[in-house]
Amino acid sequence: MVDKKKYVFISSMSAPYQVKFCYALQEYFDAEFWFYVKREANRPIWWQIDLKDKCKIMSDSFKIKKIKKIPDFGYVSIKMIIDLIKFKPDIVVFHGFMAWHVFGVIVAHMLKAKVAVMTEPARYALVTEEQTGETLLTKENAKKTLKLVHFLFNKVDLYIGMGLSAKKQLIEEFQFEENKVISLPYPQDIEGYYNHPIRIKKPNDKFTLLFANRLVERYHPLMALAIYKVIKENYPSVTLHMNNEGSLRSACVNYITDNNLKDVTFLDQIASWDDMHLCYKMADILILPCGYSNGNGSIIEAKASGMGLVISDRINNIQRHSIDNVNCFICELSVDAFVQAIRKYLDNPQLLVEHGISGRKMVEYKRNDNMAKLYYDVFSQHGFID
Repeated sequence: MVDKKKYVFISSMSAPYQVKFCYALQEYFDAEFWFYVKREANRPIWWQIDLKDKCKIMSDSFKIKKIKKIPDFGYVSIKMIIDLIKFKPDIVVFHGFMAWHVFGVIVAHMLKAKVAVMTEPARYALVTEEQTGETLLTKENAKKTLKLVHFLFNKVDLYIGMGLSAKKQLIEEFQFEENKVISLPYPQDIEGYYNHPIRIKKPNDKFTLLFANRLVERYHPLMALAIYKVIKENYPSVTLHMNNEGSLRSACVNYITDNNLKDVTFLDQIASWDDMHLCYKMADILILPCGYSNGNGSIIEAKASGMGLVISDRINNIQRHSIDNVNCFICELSVDAFVQAIRKYLDNPQLLVEHGISGRKMVEYKRNDNMAKLYYDVFSQHGFID
């Protein structure tokens, strides 16, 4: 492709899937991804991957937690401004309405660049992964914050909601111009998962359940253990693999001990990001009894791997690839509902094959080459590419 546009994406942390996506975008853009930090404290060391030559950490960045009415000021980097001036981008995409990004928007427009802000649904106050519910910013609970963000960012060329909930909030609550608001999915690194076999099983074979999400309140790992306890009583050959990270790990260990649960393994031997997919390859059924999620990445990974899935009905932005009783089971958030759904797979393993094949097809669009083409087409449609 001739005369590729210079594209810069600026975000908090060098998440591996963003780094991988940067290199997929090279087919369409002269893209660089800049991050404030290598890894935030709530991520394991194996999240750190080689940034190569198109991604970098801005060397002078630091975080300001609170300034007056701005509850989460976010990161700051003078180097970002200098680098924008040097790079002279055509397109700049900021991840989140961090206060410092206002200065980036101003500089980018001075450089005649088109500017987009990408955001998840904005939640009330400092909502953390420990919280189980969804309390979005609305005009009723955060009128001043919404007005401030609108005032600071109303000159942006495009607002990208990561999912339909975010898009709706950008229009209805932040009151940005509807013709400048779109919805786009996150990029996700799932190439390795497509090498996994579809799970072919017989009744009474060994089945492995996977709880892939962090051990925090939002995802209810203790409920996952309660579900497993009931399953294990009737299907003794079933085993459970669990994420090793999160504030509830000790509580999970105590539950396992107190209930004398057998065959529970914490995934504490992951050597690198590129090995993470092997955790899925070793399992058959993903379970996710979460209280809230804005479209969970583990669901995409499990589908790409060809697994069965039992997930809660509290998860947003999954309609495109998750159809109850077609390629997964979507349940109310209760132990009994999850147990009944898991038993369907255990009693009729052919469902694993059917759901695995269907699910894998329905997340093809999330592969990096397809996502890169989608982002190029979207920016073309909105006048970012002449």
